[in-house]
Amino acid sequence: MGMAEPTHWEELLAEDLDFVVVAPTYPRAWRHGGEFIRSRVHAYVAAGLRGAVIDTSGKGSRVLRARDSATEIFVTHTDDLPSALDVLQRRGVPVLAHSPSPTVSGMLTERLPGLRLIVWYHGYEVRDYRRLAGNFTTAELALRRATLDELNRVRFDAARSLFSCGDAAIVFVSEMQRQNSQWDVGAEAVNSHVIPNHIDTAHFRARERQPHEANRILLMRSFEQRNYGNDIAINAIGLLKARPGFFDLQFTVRGFGRLFQRKVAPLHGLPNVTVENRYSSPSEMAALHYDHGIFLCPSRYDTQGVMLGEAMASGMVTITNPVAAIPEYTDATCSLLPRPDDPRAFAEAIWYLVEHPEVLPELSRNAAARVERQCGVEATINRELDLIRTFT
Repeated sequence: MGMAEPTHWEELLAEDLDFVVVAPTYPRAWRHGGEFIRSRVHAYVAAGLRGAVIDTSGKGSRVLRARDSATEIFVTHTDDLPSALDVLQRRGVPVLAHSPSPTVSGMLTERLPGLRLIVWYHGYEVRDYRRLAGNFTTAELALRRATLDELNRVRFDAARSLFSCGDAAIVFVSEMQRQNSQWDVGAEAVNSHVIPNHIDTAHFRARERQPHEANRILLMRSFEQRNYGNDIAINAIGLLKARPGFFDLQFTVRGFGRLFQRKVAPLHGLPNVTVENRYSSPSEMAALHYDHGIFLCPSRYDTQGVMLGEAMASGMVTITNPVAAIPEYTDATCSLLPRPDDPRAFAEAIWYLVEHPEVLPELSRNAAARVERQCGVEATINRELDLIRTFT
């Protein structure tokens, strides 16, 4: 990664760009996070557009430069962003902003008047923290309430300007997210669109699951927050261990995050459970999908459920909870949907598939077909490309 003099955006940014992505982070070889943004950039470039990425996670006064295949990446401090936005505004280049902080939202509103701004909200940026109060202990809430209330206020004030102006296009990944965000922010998102995150069905290739694969079960999820619900599935596994035939099953539990060690503790000592504390690249995820038949994806709150969609795209038979936006992306023809926050119901769903493996092929086919229809290129990337092209 090289360096450039600060604020020389006229020289740094190519003259013939079709778009510039502004994001709080962008994946690099040594750092994950923001993969869903990178997949979009790759798809836009594959469609013939030329773009660049401004990653605002920089710490110093210089702009760091890197490349991601054909796309140039600039890593800079947020304070330097207005200079870049001024250049882009003069040149009429569409700006695609993902998860803008309140500070970045203010810069976008001030520096990019008119119709060349698209903003993606992925969840937390315009969500009242009280919707996920279960992520905090009572003591944590008592200690942090004033800070969290102020964060709500600052975030919602910043988003309200973008929601109300009607010029910027606002993209949500589910209808549930749009409705909840408008309620929390206190304003209608006038020019809003619901476009799901793209599921790469060329990478997560469908393979119809056969009955004998019901004994290979995968739980792969972030363990960073309680709303991911991993304890539901782990407790369900514990409830099943007394049943005859349990030890004929093979479970793989892989994840990472601050809650991992504590949540997986009940599984230690079970000879048919493999526990792996680590992050998985998309290629590693696809390989794990291929080797398993059933995917456990418990949830207390998801704005879409991308990991669920990737497993469905692979043809896995999924067990999840019908909460938040999940019912927009699966149903009983594709998944088993036990009662929310109920490990016993989750355990019964697992055991149903073990005892009725003949249902796997149909559920598998339906799941892969639904993801292709709802989250494949035509329904996601092509719609985003149409939106970008209206601003050029």
